[in-house]
Amino acid sequence: MRRATLLALAAVLLFPFGLSANNIRIVGTPAVAKKNDSIAAITFTVAWDNSWKSSKPANYDAAWIYVKCWDGDQWNHAYLADTGHTPGNNDLPGYRVTNREGTKKKFAMTYELGKSVVYKQWHVDPDEDSVIGNVGLFLYRKDSLGAGDVVVPGVSLLWNYAEQGFTSDDDLVVKVFAVEMVYVPQGEFYLGGMGTQASQPASFTANSNKFGFPYYVASEKAITVANNASDTTLWSTAGMVAGTLSADFPKGYQAFYIMKYELTQEAYADFLNTLNQGQQDGRIQGVLANIGVGGHIWDGAANSLAAWRNYIEVSQRAPTVVFSVDANNNNKWNETTTVARTVGGVADSCAMGIDGQDVAVNFVSMYDLLAYADFAGLRPMTELEYEKACRGNRPVVNDEYAWGSVTMTYFNTAFHDGWGAYFGYSTARIPDINKGSEHVADDYNCGATHGIYYVWWENNRMLSAPLRVGCFADSTSTRAAAGATYWGVMNMSDNCSELCISVGNATVAPGQKFIGVHGDGQLLANGNADVTGWAIVDVAPYYIPRGMTFPSGVAIGNVGWGYNGLAGQVLTAGMISSRYQYAHGYIPSRRDTHGAFMPGIRCVRTAKAAK
Repeated sequence: MRRATLLALAAVLLFPFGLSANNIRIVGTPAVAKKNDSIAAITFTVAWDNSWKSSKPANYDAAWIYVKCWDGDQWNHAYLADTGHTPGNNDLPGYRVTNREGTKKKFAMTYELGKSVVYKQWHVDPDEDSVIGNVGLFLYRKDSLGAGDVVVPGVSLLWNYAEQGFTSDDDLVVKVFAVEMVYVPQGEFYLGGMGTQASQPASFTANSNKFGFPYYVASEKAITVANNASDTTLWSTAGMVAGTLSADFPKGYQAFYIMKYELTQEAYADFLNTLNQGQQDGRIQGVLANIGVGGHIWDGAANSLAAWRNYIEVSQRAPTVVFSVDANNNNKWNETTTVARTVGGVADSCAMGIDGQDVAVNFVSMYDLLAYADFAGLRPMTELEYEKACRGNRPVVNDEYAWGSVTMTYFNTAFHDGWGAYFGYSTARIPDINKGSEHVADDYNCGATHGIYYVWWENNRMLSAPLRVGCFADSTSTRAAAGATYWGVMNMSDNCSELCISVGNATVAPGQKFIGVHGDGQLLANGNADVTGWAIVDVAPYYIPRGMTFPSGVAIGNVGWGYNGLAGQVLTAGMISSRYQYAHGYIPSRRDTHGAFMPGIRCVRTAKAAK
């Protein structure tokens, strides 16, 4: 199930232990009312399914909400006021926060502002003083523990429009975006594994090049990266250089929010549609001027079903370029069907995508992730935060995946019916293909697929591709069956890989120099992020993909994704602690890295951050 109306940037989201689609959405059109000559109230209803707040583990989900405003020429970020926001009105009809049994309740919601270094105006002007601005807020359950669906009318955000150049005579037009996040609380955790170099290539260690000595992160204090046998220094067998992770480098100890799912294709199209054409051109694989209506953004080709299920196309050229999703290749974009249901004892309906909208976006680079993070007021995660988000505060388990088990039940058939036959979907293997209810036919918890000899990212055959985000979970799923992390984050060991800030470089920023600054909502003219401290040169190894990536020493070709149907090699990709991949040799701008890993977009934000 997916969003009903206005933009919601993570269209299919799941609750970790009572799982079905979360359908986060902004219901209807937000109302903008000027309260005086400088302040306006932006009021709307936000809803999502399977919201939760728990004590064991002590975490919750939250809607990250931010706003874009139209200045007559393009969309820009709206910075929120410091006080006065209303996290919903339970006196309004339709307000409900249900428990798992569907009982109707009226639990209160609350919010937390997200602050970033911003400019009063939308452009970056070196002569203009920067300020701390509110780029968005997290909305979540205030006190109540439990799980259930929420519909929250009367959410009202105050916006000082005068500070951003508007007058009381101007029409105020806005877009409100919402994406579901998971709160990962502050606390100690372990980095690294207890396997072998063969099973967990280049795992972090606290004891030189030996495995079985995980590094214990007990604070956000500086960490020395050095090759010596000490439990006070961090190292790995490969892909590391000596240096220091400063106290400002996000190590995962401090609480943070993480996107529950990889960004969907519809969400990426929504992102593109809020940029100007110069910025759009920088964020796609093809050259925008050469892509006609129906042409795919990954290669510009029209009237063909894209390899690796990249379904985003140009659906309009004039007067502005519009991007949409068209999995069935009929030039009818973002198609939906209405599904009736009952939520909290109340009859309800929502639109379910049938055009591949909820498939994880692929063919992206690290630059694309940074641009989206900046646009949304988020930031990239570090590879230390990746391990914390997977493992939680639990002891290390030898050869574990993100769901805490050593068993990966992977979807072991080819996605297409024939080599390179992109139209030949196997609907028997993947029921409801391209719908918001897409799932695999049997009980799997990993999106990896392989045929007789060839597997997901095999360079020449293209037999497979990412699946719908969260497709392994249903209403009865356990954590292991759903592929959920300790905190309820989905697809961290499967589907697309997670692009992270690497600690393997001490000289090329950010790398070890990263200090966790968040996006300001604005991009440069070429569509790149403009955040101080994110600027990089186009060399490796600035970033590293974690999760679903090739292990060290596995060749592309018949061996494929860590598994050889003839030799029976161990399937090692996806293990939490495996961090040395071919990808460490790729430059950050490359989008054609599917032969070694399939990058997706997932961002984080430090909790209660003021930078």
